[in-house]
Amino acid sequence: MNGYQWLGLLGGLLVAFGFVPQIVKVLRTRSSHDLSLVMLLVIFVGGLFYTTYAFLVGDPVFITINLLATGNTLLLLILKLIYR
Repeated sequence: MNGYQWLGLLGGLLVAFGFVPQIVKVLRTRSSHDLSLVMLLVIFVGGLFYTTYAFLVGDPVFITINLLATGNTLLLLILKLIYR
């Protein structure tokens, strides 16, 4: 991997795990009242499109990062529906 690829990987991992603190907070407080359902749906659908694009491009790092990010968004979306 060259320097640019490491930079992309680091940025992608930060984005992929960006929702983890929010997931932990919802699990601790058992409340998702302050989360916007519309925002989560938009980010999730965007993630599905972006993940599909990653598969079409065939870049394994891009695929992995998008799967992680979309999976975390899906988890937060499910928690939003459970802990209204």
